[in-house]
Amino acid sequence: MPSTFTLVTAAPPTPNGDLHLGHLSGPYSGADTAVRARRLLGGEGLFVTGSDLHQSYVPVKARRDGTDSLEMAEGFADEIARIFASAGFAPDAYVRPWRSDLHTTLVREFFTRLHDRGALRVRTEKALFCAGCDRYLFEAHLTGKCPHCGAGSDGNSCENCALPNEVTDLVAPVCNACGGRPEERPVERLVFPLGEYADRLRAFHAATAMSPQLEALCADMIERGLPDIPVGHPTDWGLPMPVPGFEGHRVYVWAEMMPGYFAELAEGLRATGRDPDEWRTVWNDPRTEIVQFFGFDNGYFHALLQPALLMAYDPDFRLPTALVTNEFYQLGASKFSTSRRHAIWAGDLLAAVPASTARFVLAHDRPENERTSFSWDRFHELADEELAGRWQSWLTGLFARLETQAGGTVPDGTPLPSQERFLRLLEGIAEECLAAYSPAAFSPRRATRLLCELVTCARDFAAAQARTRDSGRTAAALAAEAAAARLLAQLSYPVMPEFAERLWTALGETGTPLWDGVRPPAAGRRVATAARFFEPLPADLEERVMTS
Repeated sequence: MPSTFTLVTAAPPTPNGDLHLGHLSGPYSGADTAVRARRLLGGEGLFVTGSDLHQSYVPVKARRDGTDSLEMAEGFADEIARIFASAGFAPDAYVRPWRSDLHTTLVREFFTRLHDRGALRVRTEKALFCAGCDRYLFEAHLTGKCPHCGAGSDGNSCENCALPNEVTDLVAPVCNACGGRPEERPVERLVFPLGEYADRLRAFHAATAMSPQLEALCADMIERGLPDIPVGHPTDWGLPMPVPGFEGHRVYVWAEMMPGYFAELAEGLRATGRDPDEWRTVWNDPRTEIVQFFGFDNGYFHALLQPALLMAYDPDFRLPTALVTNEFYQLGASKFSTSRRHAIWAGDLLAAVPASTARFVLAHDRPENERTSFSWDRFHELADEELAGRWQSWLTGLFARLETQAGGTVPDGTPLPSQERFLRLLEGIAEECLAAYSPAAFSPRRATRLLCELVTCARDFAAAQARTRDSGRTAAALAAEAAAARLLAQLSYPVMPEFAERLWTALGETGTPLWDGVRPPAAGRRVATAARFFEPLPADLEERVMTS
């Protein structure tokens, strides 16, 4: 392995609908940006995710649509993969559990070992059932009000406050299939005593990069007292629980996700030409940093339940080094919603807008610490005024000056003090931007604003150098400005890889952008001075996207 290796995971999307912009703005764009940033710096990394097949939302959606659950999941998984490709998201593994023997094997081994180590308990507890549907109710099968915040909530956890519920404590619950009121019945099931891991979880949180809101959620839950969590349910969807006496139960999907990440790593190793059986070695190598991306509404699962399960599975296994969350990206005053069709579909937008433009807008307004909102006016402002306006006009001017004043090549020259100050300014921007890509301070919002600052500084520099008439000074100024364009290609690569690669190539560089400091392209290198990168979006873009 190299000196550092970054494993980047993104919470697997549920194959029960198309992806909308709210999905793209969070874990998937974040994970792709993070692994590209690692590679920009010359490190090695894997970006892995998968299809969250065993969420109860899959059979519920299929039942409503009158279709087969697995057939529906396959179709949506195909569509999600196409959207990833259109957006330039390039996971090294996108695991479909129904096609992966590794996934099934590792999940079975994980829960068998938990049972053998005495980490699971048998409990007889009250649960909710629908008499009319003859169905055990949890998660997507029922809706009520969260007992903690009062917001509408499905069973087991609340999207609004991110706290788990016991299902039986939902206020005014109803069956989502028939609208009937559930009844309580006793059920024997396997639970995981999360409270026994409180002290170890505190130590884990203290050593892990987390957002302030995730820190607060974890501290609040530990202070309240961590509950026992059912890890199996008497339902008919999911992987069978491999514990004697509970073969008729299905593994709880949020607990399945922990060994699912093992399987994704193994499949990622296979896809990149390595032995998938090395996954344990790679996961536990001290040089590996494990960075997990997920929505804040899934914070409890990733920051409490799954780490504790990993501690129980093997206390010597390495825990994540960074947990990166995002809040909801809203459409107007409410969040994007697949079920309510309150959405701008990612596939429709990406069919009409270059991927780099969409990625820039989503990164610039990424809901990192609070909910942010999409609007068409805002989209045009960033795409037309910033990218097609300020960025393109500077690059067009630079390339024109390189053509007329340097014969279309990168000139050589010794920088003047004012030009040296400009290069030092670029170095400061680069340092801040690379920090914003680091797992400990990950912020595409900050990075894209620094990219805009870079362009602003370059435009100001070009204007200030316009009075220079001495050929040597002009050459040095052009070289410094070319260094800014090269730096823009480098620093924009994690967020806007297609644009970055085109600019990098236009400047005469080869391969993909790689960080090697602030410097101009080699003197004498020919530049593609006619290259253009951004065009104004169609005035009727909204109509095209919303009616497609």
